[in-house]
Amino acid sequence: MPELPDLQVFSKNLMKRTAHRKIVSADVFNVSRLNVDGETVRTKLLETRITDIVRKGKELHFQLENNEVFSVHLMLSGRFHICAPEEVSGIPYKLLSVGFEEDEALVISDFQGMCKVTFNPVPTNTPDALGEAFTLAYLQNAVRRNQRKNIKAFLIDQSIVKGIGNAYADEILWKANISPKSTAGKIPEDRLTALYTAISDVLKDAIANIERISPDIISGEERSFLRVHNSRKTYTDEGDRILIQKIAAKTTYYTERQQLFL
Repeated sequence: MPELPDLQVFSKNLMKRTAHRKIVSADVFNVSRLNVDGETVRTKLLETRITDIVRKGKELHFQLENNEVFSVHLMLSGRFHICAPEEVSGIPYKLLSVGFEEDEALVISDFQGMCKVTFNPVPTNTPDALGEAFTLAYLQNAVRRNQRKNIKAFLIDQSIVKGIGNAYADEILWKANISPKSTAGKIPEDRLTALYTAISDVLKDAIANIERISPDIISGEERSFLRVHNSRKTYTDEGDRILIQKIAAKTTYYTERQQLFL
């Protein structure tokens, strides 16, 4: 599943390829994954332009010249494609295609059929993990409200903080030296401060690494640089064995060195 760093890079690269180009066609292939019908999609998209693509949590929001917005949540296996119009028919499991002047199209697909496209999504007050509203005080207060919650479950709960998924929760907890088995309310204040710092550091470093390794990426995942949540590694660079276990209903990578707070 693409997570916050992946999506941040996707948004930048999709802007380069699609922004400010007139939309000349729009076709819906799986209306069940949209909140409007095909005719409404065409009414909203045709003859306008994408003016901005903004990541909000695990979604990309496409802002249009006519003040409409549509969001895309790729879920586990959704993908963006940019191709020639004659290549659109060859892309399997399509949800939506948007054709631009100068003979290119943006296609959204998902072989699992879980990806969601939402026109004019309702805003929420939940802060983004890299947003200004996500402060240390917010994190501390959220922990107080969820004292009994497992810390990994806490980090990936999109109603608490937007954008952190399974892989980066593991990386953040490893960076903060907190076991993913810990109970949120048992983590002392100094370790919560370390956790808050790790969230920003890990996510920003990941964005930089993805841009370095896969500068033109618009789909998939670039995870080769991950320190602990990495199926290619048996040990961390520090020599600690990487353990794999189901925690918070997710396949979790961690080490025994990480401190446990119960």
